[in-house]
Amino acid sequence: MENELIFIRHAKTKKDKDIPIEDWVLTEEGEKQAEEIANSGEFDDVEILISSNENKSYLTIKPLADKLNLEVIKVKDLGEIKRPDSERLTTEEYEKVKKMIFKDLNFTKYGWETANNALNRFKNAVDEINQKYENKKILICSHGTVMTLYFAYLLNKLNDLMNRWKSLEFGSHGIVKNNKVVEDIV
Repeated sequence: MENELIFIRHAKTKKDKDIPIEDWVLTEEGEKQAEEIANSGEFDDVEILISSNENKSYLTIKPLADKLNLEVIKVKDLGEIKRPDSERLTTEEYEKVKKMIFKDLNFTKYGWETANNALNRFKNAVDEINQKYENKKILICSHGTVMTLYFAYLLNKLNDLMNRWKSLEFGSHGIVKNNKVVEDIV
């Protein structure tokens, strides 16, 4: 059961206050990033492609899926921390809540999922993937907050979440094998 899990953050997203965050698509720059991921050659030996249910995640690895002739498996529980109607928050309100959820993993406001809940949901989804496959190279495309939490958890760095999140770029990737970080995502 020794899978190599490559986690990649979705490409740059086009923000639109008129549609829910989970339905956002990629910007023109994000589409180029997705093409660069596909054409880099770095992921040509991936055997399984998994994405969260969110458009920005799926669209990031769709060019790679097309190139490798692989299906993208969508896993709902790999989605970003649930933050209903946050597309309507001001940048200041959003940043304030983001800081609080990283400071207190049980904090919630505006109906946001707690960081602890998001981390546990994400960990459980990764555990299920590891149980389903054996000795596979798997690319998982997901989101900044949940991957920040997951990698910080594995590295025992939950006290530095905000700095880690701010260091995470669109398209960044990290590698986990046997629940150990081989390559950090930041």
